[in-house]
Amino acid sequence: MPDTHALWHAATPYPANDDLLYPAGIQHGVVHRAGNDGYRFLHDCAIVAHEGLLFAAWYNCPEGEIAGESLIRGRRSIDGGKTWSDVEVIAADHDRKGVFYVPVQFLSTGGTLYAYVSTMTGHDRVVSCEAFRLGSSGALSDWVPAGTIAPLFLPNAAPVRAADGKLLMAGRCAARLSQLPTIPAVARSTTPLGEWEVVRLLPRGVLPDGRSLKYPETTLIAEDANVTAFVRNEHGFALVFLSTDSGRTWRGPFEQDMPLGAAKMCSGILSTGQRYIVFNTPSHGYRGLLTIAVSRSDEPEFCAVWKVAHGFSEALWCGPEWSYPSAVEFDGTLFIVYTSEKHHCVMARIPMESLLV
Repeated sequence: MPDTHALWHAATPYPANDDLLYPAGIQHGVVHRAGNDGYRFLHDCAIVAHEGLLFAAWYNCPEGEIAGESLIRGRRSIDGGKTWSDVEVIAADHDRKGVFYVPVQFLSTGGTLYAYVSTMTGHDRVVSCEAFRLGSSGALSDWVPAGTIAPLFLPNAAPVRAADGKLLMAGRCAARLSQLPTIPAVARSTTPLGEWEVVRLLPRGVLPDGRSLKYPETTLIAEDANVTAFVRNEHGFALVFLSTDSGRTWRGPFEQDMPLGAAKMCSGILSTGQRYIVFNTPSHGYRGLLTIAVSRSDEPEFCAVWKVAHGFSEALWCGPEWSYPSAVEFDGTLFIVYTSEKHHCVMARIPMESLLV
């Protein structure tokens, strides 16, 4: 069995599901409902703040997951997520070459907004990670292809900056064409459009007991040269990998002591210095409870946890399934977008003061 890496503060009892509360002041809204515009399937949302705007995006398919067509679409907000623009297309197979685009991650840096999207030839048959950038006009249609940044790589989290100046983008990769991306990985680059080095967290792609990770979706927390990677694990709770050299080399996997369920997670560091992770807590029903845990400022262990979404929402008229979160801090609020039933892009807005412990 792997060694255990403690994530939860030992002196704080972990709360039962029935004792979880919502953060004070949390608000919920729907960014986009699928089904009214020829695309009934919607999944894997992403969000970013750029030049005072919020951009939210997802991948759409006509009926089912990565079948028939898969393109990246999104909307933008100028009022902190209260209202949203018309739908825009970020990446699509306009020439009908059989390319599927899924999923998307954003990076806003140096006044430019980038979108990183994997290309596939079929369900999870990843070919490469492609970059797009928002053109100088900023119009809804002004997304420009910017080339391939990494082969066989599927991005799961927005890039973050490590202590050595490198950008780190968590994801998963395939060993070769036509194989599934079952290897947790982190791509590293000096510049947004440079050549990204893909570093495998599991060099041989298998766990110490010989099993593989079917969907090893990965997210990061980077503090100085220390980087923690959380990896989805279909065999139990999420696994942890550790780096002390800004993501160049990794140790793990480690088991951990929090109920990080078998679904994609989102993690990072808030402006307060607190670590956070958004994840599915196992509960009655399938992905029926989405939660956020935080640490105290400048402490590594998580010590408080709240509900983000739970059960069916009559106010939103969607649920009870909530999954695949993406988060960004902007203007005193933590914005979290996530999927409901693989049909709707939903957003929670949490005041930052509600997450202080």
